[in-house]
Amino acid sequence: MDYNNYSYVLTCVKQFGAFAPLVLYLLFVAQAMLPVFPYVVLAAAGGFLFGFQQGVLLAWSGALTGASLAYWIFRWFGTGNFLNKYYTRYGYDARKLSPGTAFWTIIIARVIPVVPTPLINMGAALGRVPFPAFLLASALGKIPSAVLYTGLGLALFQARDTETILFITAAGLTVLILARVAAKQWHRQKIN
Repeated sequence: MDYNNYSYVLTCVKQFGAFAPLVLYLLFVAQAMLPVFPYVVLAAAGGFLFGFQQGVLLAWSGALTGASLAYWIFRWFGTGNFLNKYYTRYGYDARKLSPGTAFWTIIIARVIPVVPTPLINMGAALGRVPFPAFLLASALGKIPSAVLYTGLGLALFQARDTETILFITAAGLTVLILARVAAKQWHRQKIN
């Protein structure tokens, strides 16, 4: 099985017929909890198979559901010992992070795809970020990647339209630049 291969994922999902959207949704849920295959490949397949709007909805809702499930799994099973060991070793208590800071940290971490999704979920759960703040920050933070990757997949694999590809790439870069500027401003405010 080669989950990194776009055509392989397309073939696998298509064979489920009317249940293909549900299968893709469940793959997004699994990917958010344990990324064994790239989000980009799934989102591109979603855009190609189901169109832009349904592809974005599947990518966004599946990833959000998976992140929420992972949050609760880490919250229920991993909090006590891990936080105590971490505090003992590094002297940092993640439970003292303010909800406002946690909210913006989660949004920025979701928009700028440097930190793997499971680490964001684990950090939020173990840091005792309130679930409503985690859910809202994750929901907002996952929109740009769902739109970008689904649109890019649709443009690259279906339309082959150079203008559309350039537009989507420019939009993605703009989002990354704006996120970086917002992160710098937030960091400056934090220092002052």
